[in-house]
Amino acid sequence: MQRAFPTSRTRTYRSLDGRWEFVPDPNDVGERDAYYDSFPADHDGQYVPGTWNTTPEYYDHEDPAWYHRSFHLQERTDALLRFTAVAHEATVWVDGREVASHYGGYTPFRAHLSGLDTGTHDVTVRVDNSRTPHSLPLPDTDWFPYGGITREVFLETVPTSYLDDPTVRYRLDGDVATVTAEVLVRNTGEASNGTVTVEVGDERVGESVTVPSGESVHEVELGLDVERWSLDDPTLYDVRATFSSETGVEDELRDRIGFREVDVTERSLLLNGEPVDVAGVNRHEDHPDWGHAVPLELMERDLDIIERLGCNTIRTSHYPNHPYFLDLCDERGILVLEEIPYWQYDGDDFAREHVLERGERMLGEMIERDRHHPSVVAWSLHNECYNHQDGVADATRRLAEVARERDDSRPLTLASNTDWRGHEDRCLQYVDFVCLNAYWGWYRDDRNWDEFLEEVREHHPEKPILVSEFGAGAIQNERTWDDQKWSETYQADLLERAIDTFDAAEYVTGWTVWQYCDTRTDPRKAMKRPKTKNNKGIVDEFRRPKEAYWRLQGMLDDGPN
Repeated sequence: MQRAFPTSRTRTYRSLDGRWEFVPDPNDVGERDAYYDSFPADHDGQYVPGTWNTTPEYYDHEDPAWYHRSFHLQERTDALLRFTAVAHEATVWVDGREVASHYGGYTPFRAHLSGLDTGTHDVTVRVDNSRTPHSLPLPDTDWFPYGGITREVFLETVPTSYLDDPTVRYRLDGDVATVTAEVLVRNTGEASNGTVTVEVGDERVGESVTVPSGESVHEVELGLDVERWSLDDPTLYDVRATFSSETGVEDELRDRIGFREVDVTERSLLLNGEPVDVAGVNRHEDHPDWGHAVPLELMERDLDIIERLGCNTIRTSHYPNHPYFLDLCDERGILVLEEIPYWQYDGDDFAREHVLERGERMLGEMIERDRHHPSVVAWSLHNECYNHQDGVADATRRLAEVARERDDSRPLTLASNTDWRGHEDRCLQYVDFVCLNAYWGWYRDDRNWDEFLEEVREHHPEKPILVSEFGAGAIQNERTWDDQKWSETYQADLLERAIDTFDAAEYVTGWTVWQYCDTRTDPRKAMKRPKTKNNKGIVDEFRRPKEAYWRLQGMLDDGPN
């Protein structure tokens, strides 16, 4: 997994990125014909990380496909075969033996490979990006379901007793942090004795342990004086966990954390006890050349453009973004709202087999992967679902329970587009603040925003409101004499009027514009989406600014408070 810092000094990492052999499988015969034993000779090729949906031959392919490559080992070893993300369903074989399967296109998974002999080994992956009524996301989403091995793949050597990612929790009392680290040791050999050590910054605590065969969890506590992570001073601390035997250090893992407190009042999102005026954008991982598999350099460029705009927040719509992107947000002091890809589900959808179970697992994987990022200040449970229905409310309650069991240090939210004139939102009772999606002046008449916000406030006077989606479509360089819809000026005017209203409402903690860049959408939406894109970006798909970008930059001036 590509990170912005080294993650171990004891492990050897071997990248398996590059050109893989590739065959589409529209009739889904690959397992029947055992592609994992004998890959078709008439194969094509695809680059990893990448997506087949940016190539002309497979531009609209939404079906299974297969990848294959080999690697060579000079010596026998134990290793973890890690996939940072595969979109959307994956099964992995090594030397003809199934070693892993995973559902969900945005979180990592791995296989432990014990006793890999010297010589050449084959990796085969079946990938499926087709969507059904049982999938996450559903068919007909407003973003494209790019298929492929979209993030990095690597082989990571591990010893007989090796560490899993430690879980770090902390309590703050002023500038003093009490840190509790849970360190999981996986032992594939006989029981042994050793020492688990945790370092945070300059503080270090070790504990003698007995490591049985299998898994064992060891808790270490330490205290230290800290500087809090904030927007203006995003201080980060290195975390280092080691397992040592009598012969020395056997394994080491590193991570980073920032110490801060996140809370909400009836009017505001608080960071370290101070209200935050949220000013941000929604960002899909998308580009015409790379799809979801955006290169690291483009992530950095996106953040440069967003910071130059004056924004302090990014909503990673509608799925966990690459961990390297979150590392950059940690370093730059940018807040992140992160969610899973439940988009416009109703009660019948949630009742279908696998749908809730898959969402619970995705939510848990997102939290486990990203819990140490100080930039991530809230978990979002779903987007624009049918929140007045019993089945959706029941699913929301369960998702909130899962999130709080995994992490009780962050507030929960969800993005509601409930029509408050005809329905009651039955899901917002389970979260800590309201994210509100509304497109007055675009999909509907230009209703008075003041009236609408007051109506929402009457239903939830104890929760602050963050307007998480609002906006208008604009075609790059579109100009009209009277500033009609789809013109750049219409979009800029609408955003300016809306933001002026939000800034005047004391219970609105901020806003995130829909959206940062124009993005490819589902081909089923082509009649409503010029160029088959969601054109509401304030920059286009190639990151060229529209009038709205400059208008918002002028409004934000030197940046939000």
